[in-house]
Amino acid sequence: MSLTWTEAPAAHAAQIYTESDELAESVAAYFAAGFDEGEPAILVATATHTSLVLERLAASGWDAKRIDARELLVRADADATLEQIMDGPLPADPAFERVIGGQFDELATRFPETRVRVYGEMVDVLCQRGQQNAAAALEKLWNRLAHTRRFALLCGYRLDVFDRQAQVETLRSVCDLHTHVEPSADTDRLAHAVDDALVGVLGAQGAGQVYSLVGAEIRERRVPPPQLALMWVSENMPMNAERILTAARTRYRDAPASTTPAGTEDAVARRPEPDALRAILRKATRTRRLS
Repeated sequence: MSLTWTEAPAAHAAQIYTESDELAESVAAYFAAGFDEGEPAILVATATHTSLVLERLAASGWDAKRIDARELLVRADADATLEQIMDGPLPADPAFERVIGGQFDELATRFPETRVRVYGEMVDVLCQRGQQNAAAALEKLWNRLAHTRRFALLCGYRLDVFDRQAQVETLRSVCDLHTHVEPSADTDRLAHAVDDALVGVLGAQGAGQVYSLVGAEIRERRVPPPQLALMWVSENMPMNAERILTAARTRYRDAPASTTPAGTEDAVARRPEPDALRAILRKATRTRRLS
C-alpha cells in the first residue's frame, strides 16, 4: 500500500484485505515509516494481527526491544477495547473519548507536538459480527477525534471486493468515511481485471459509460476507479453485477502479480491504465481543455 495518503491533513485510510499476511505487511510499513521520523503509534488489533505486525516490524529493523526502549508503541486489544467503548449496539462518544482519547493524551506527554500513527481494526471486528452500523458510527467518532488530536489513521477491513453483498452493504460506507481506500494489495492487477470484466460483459461502450458515471469520484482520487466501478454496478446493475464480479474475480486470480509495487513512482510512470478507463480519462481531459 502506498503511504502517500499519510501526507493529507486528518489522513484516514482503509486497507481492504483478504490475507492477514498482506495486511501485516502494510501496517508494519506504515508504522516503520513513522518510527523512522520519530512518530509514535497506537495499535488496536486482535492478538493474531498484533503478533504478525510485530514480526514484520522486527524484519524491517524495528524489533520489540528497540520499539520499547523508545516507548514508541501503545498496544490495545480490539475486542477488549470495544467492550470498553460500546453502549448497547453502538459506540458511546464519552467512552470513546475517555479510552481512545486517553491513549493519545498519554503519548502526548512523551511526544509533544508530534503526530501519532494509528492502526485500528475495531471496525473490522464489528463488521465480522454483522454490526455495520456500529462500525460506521465508530468511524465517525474517529473523524470527530481528528478535530482535537493530531494523527493519521489506517483501518483494516477483511472484505471480498468481488462479493456483491460486501459492495452494497459495507464498502459504500467505507469509501464515504475515509480519505483514501486501498481495495487490494495489487491495485494494478485489480484495475485490469475489473476493466476486462466490464468490457467482457458490457462491451467497451458500456464499460466507458460506467467509468463516466463515477467520473466525479474518480477525480477526487480517494477511491481507485476499479473499486468505484464495482461498487456502482453492484448498486445499479443487479442483472449484470454478478457476471461482472465473477469475471473480475477470475481474471484477478489468474493474472500474474504486478512486477512494480502499486503506488510507487515507478508504477505511476510505467503502468498503463486499462483500455476502457484510459479512453474515458482521455475524453475527460479533452473536455476540460475545451471548456
